[in-house]
Amino acid sequence: MSYLLHGFMGTAQTHFRVQISRFEEKYEVIPVDLPGHGGNDIEAAESYFEEALSFIISLIKEKGPGYLVGLSLGASLAIHTALKTPEQVKGIVLTGYSPFIPQDMKPLMETQYEYFYNIEENDPNAVQYFSKLHGAKWKQTLHSVLHSMTYHSPSISKENIQSLSVPVLILNGSSERHEADAVSYFKETNQAVLGEVISNAGHTANMDQPDIYNRMLEDFLN
Repeated sequence: MSYLLHGFMGTAQTHFRVQISRFEEKYEVIPVDLPGHGGNDIEAAESYFEEALSFIISLIKEKGPGYLVGLSLGASLAIHTALKTPEQVKGIVLTGYSPFIPQDMKPLMETQYEYFYNIEENDPNAVQYFSKLHGAKWKQTLHSVLHSMTYHSPSISKENIQSLSVPVLILNGSSERHEADAVSYFKETNQAVLGEVISNAGHTANMDQPDIYNRMLEDFLN
């Protein structure tokens, strides 16, 4: 059983479409819409990350242990679930993920925060898209997740990585330097971690290079 955990303002279908069509016949795939996103009726809470983490842990307890395949926000939720309830997790796959945000990226994050917070002025097309994906709840979701991940981003320590007791695969794109660096950091910190930097791919390596990503994912699941 594999749970697919999407990123910020996406859905399981938009962020994992290629993986769902590739794996759904061979594996039991559970595409998960996170709270506030897509078809999930649970509203995005102010303490977004903690609420989303509780949601995932409850879902796995209900449906059964499995692999967590996470992109960006979903990857962060996957690793925290593995740390909190390792007995429910068969393994985790992390993409678009880094346990650290370099100091020189902080100004960029502030700029992104301002841009998304004022998205109605900055990008009306994105507003239409978000409204179509998430319905009327899109704005509350955007503000809750944005604030949570910008100012209360859940950290992962070196000790956390060393203590991971489930199989880990980290697949990041080469064009995001700090994410590419995170692959070697993970492997150096915990010798059991498997990881690859996928060439000609960015933050969403599973979407940018789906064939390469799918092959590596299947090897890991087998």
